Amino acid sequence: MELRLNIENATPQELARGIAAAEAVFARAGITALQGAEGLFALEGWDIKGFPEDDRPTEDEDRAATVWLEADEAAAAACCAGWPEEKVPHHQVMERRRPKLFTRADWQLQAAGLQ
Repeated sequence: MELRLNIENATPQELARGIAAAEAVFARAGITALQGAEGLFALEGWDIKGFPEDDRPTEDEDRAATVWLEADEAAAAACCAGWPEEKVPHHQVMERRRPKLFTRADWQLQAAGLQ
């Protein structure tokens, strides 16, 4: 799974710096970005349901969600380092992206040396 940042006007180098900062947060916490995203999904689902006591996220999901949010904050801070404060986003900027799956046409292009 790849991470992607949605930060308007950021350069590719700034975005790469942000992704590296997020990945460092996940590595320090000992979880994957996928685990973080799943934890956040569980937390948001609990919120949508109105916080029922009998359907709380597990401790692991809660911890993973917290790490995701920390990684998101670190990504925005690293990406936007040196920017004017009013340009730095203060909302969630990170998302996960699934790797591209090769289609039959991709394989044919690759076999022909065109990709």
